[in-house]
Amino acid sequence: MKELKAKGYEPVLTKSRWLLLKRPEHLTDAQESRLAELLQYNLRSVRAYLLKEAFQFFWGYVSPYWAGQFLDGWCTKTMRSANSPSCCSLIRFSISPRA
Repeated sequence: MKELKAKGYEPVLTKSRWLLLKRPEHLTDAQESRLAELLQYNLRSVRAYLLKEAFQFFWGYVSPYWAGQFLDGWCTKTMRSANSPSCCSLIRFSISPRA
């Protein structure tokens, strides 16, 4: 947001923290339209929101094999689009085999 503000753009993420954390089915109509506006931007927080929402599909798997396949793909995608190196190391740590 600092980069956008420095370039003269309006602060689009102002007062949108809970909007991005809230489940889509719990959003009001006004919040849904605000979220639709935010999703048009290619911001790190928007990409993180999309990854968070994509992870919800994990809970629908019945087969451990397919759940593992989904999780591997999701973690790969998350590490490629990570917002910071610490995010990558956290994911690597959480999926690495433990001794």
